[in-house]
Amino acid sequence: MKPALRSLLPLVLTAGLLSACLPATTGPRMDDLHAVPEAQWQPLALLTHSALPAGRVLPLAEAARRAPVGSLIVGCQRVRAVYGECTHITRKVSEAALSEETGPIGTGARLRPLDSLQSRDLIVVLDSGVRPQHWAAMNAEVARLQGAPYLLGGQLNAFDCATYQNALQRAMGLPEAVPYDPQWRAYLPLGALSAPTNTLLWAGVGPNVPPAAQLDVPTPAR
Repeated sequence: MKPALRSLLPLVLTAGLLSACLPATTGPRMDDLHAVPEAQWQPLALLTHSALPAGRVLPLAEAARRAPVGSLIVGCQRVRAVYGECTHITRKVSEAALSEETGPIGTGARLRPLDSLQSRDLIVVLDSGVRPQHWAAMNAEVARLQGAPYLLGGQLNAFDCATYQNALQRAMGLPEAVPYDPQWRAYLPLGALSAPTNTLLWAGVGPNVPPAAQLDVPTPAR
């Protein structure tokens, strides 16, 4: 064995051992998305079989537009984390804006434009119980948490994308929307799909994956 290859072997073996110890990935694969009749669909079908309910599949931009103010939006793309391809959760707080925790290299919790979702391959729009009477409390908490840092350790008043949305839920007097995953020991964004207090509104599919004809994505009404 060449010296260069010999020096890489421990790293390869370590990576393999670590991967073998991880739980199974969660959520759909972007290249395997397919639609099933809505009457036969349940959240587990998306989590384990990449299946979407045919009657709720829309082009991504249309799904974002139809998402009600206060709804949660899970973002998925081919660039995957170790736990799957659905790596982010955000919330629509106005017709043109989202509020989210932006991550360890971002600037902290902040507003982002709705069209920032266009970088995703799939979005999942969820109703977590937010109604117009909750908007004032939601906006007050968004303002209070503006700039809150990403949670990198045990510090207070810091969040990841999922625990930030749970904080907004609590401020509105609603159940937390993203459950704790005991296998991953984390709050996974797509875990919101399996929470009993959330319901799926729309699945928005981007133009590149998979081909629109394969999912029979309708043309938005004008």
